[in-house]
Amino acid sequence: MQQGFVRMIRYLVTLGAVALAGYVLAMMFQEYLFHPWTRDAHVRAQVIKITPRVSGPIVELPVSDNQAVRKGDLLFKIDPRTFTLAIEQAEAKLKQARASAMVSLDQATRARDLHKRDKGAISEQALVRKENNLLVSNADVDVALANLHAAQLDLEFTEVRAPVDGYITNLKLRQGTQTVANQPALALIDTASFWVQGFFKETQIRHVRSGNQATIKLMTYPDQPLDGVVENMGWGISQQDGQSDADLLPTINPTFDWIRLAQRIPVRIRLTAIPEEVALRVGTTASVFIKTE
Repeated sequence: MQQGFVRMIRYLVTLGAVALAGYVLAMMFQEYLFHPWTRDAHVRAQVIKITPRVSGPIVELPVSDNQAVRKGDLLFKIDPRTFTLAIEQAEAKLKQARASAMVSLDQATRARDLHKRDKGAISEQALVRKENNLLVSNADVDVALANLHAAQLDLEFTEVRAPVDGYITNLKLRQGTQTVANQPALALIDTASFWVQGFFKETQIRHVRSGNQATIKLMTYPDQPLDGVVENMGWGISQQDGQSDADLLPTINPTFDWIRLAQRIPVRIRLTAIPEEVALRVGTTASVFIKTE
């Protein structure tokens, strides 16, 4: 009798343990389903490619690699001598065009006065030709003035300044380096644009919405969680199958893996507050936990 009672107690304890384990597993699954998390997240930021508008050798380089800069700070200066000479040439051509316009104006004025006094003294065709010469001369003045403004802009473009507050990164320039117009010269990380991009399984994002609160733990600062908000989710990811080849035919992989793996969808997390002691760096790893409603 006593042994049967002990056996029953064991059964009840075992049944209770199984029930408790099932409850814990159910709660964990619910937590996983309604409060998704991922360790596949990284810090991102806008990287501005600093591109000179004019070509020439660098004569000043006051910044160094990984230096913090403020908006408007000089990053580098291109040799201005060629562009100063271009301004002098443009100014000379403008003076020449204005002088030619004055001559055309004087000739047109004389022709009008002469035509008024004696219509037979000058033909209508000659009068129209004088008026047209004046219009052409005035247009030449406008062109010369525009060329002068362009030359002045080119001179201003020899000083390349930071468009935003940020950090210089991977600086390869040196004094004397030849820069090429419209070719990126250095990278500037915008300090006001940091966000976290987490990659969640497609089975996790069903209940994720823009505005959900998120907790971010950086691997660099594991004991200092950051607060964030879901901004948006990606609407597509690249796929290998179905891409067109040179003949515009779809490329299909002849092999197929029967083990179906959930795809990962990018979710953008906006950081709501960044402590002063936390230094964000692009590419560093983070974990993200999203609180869904």
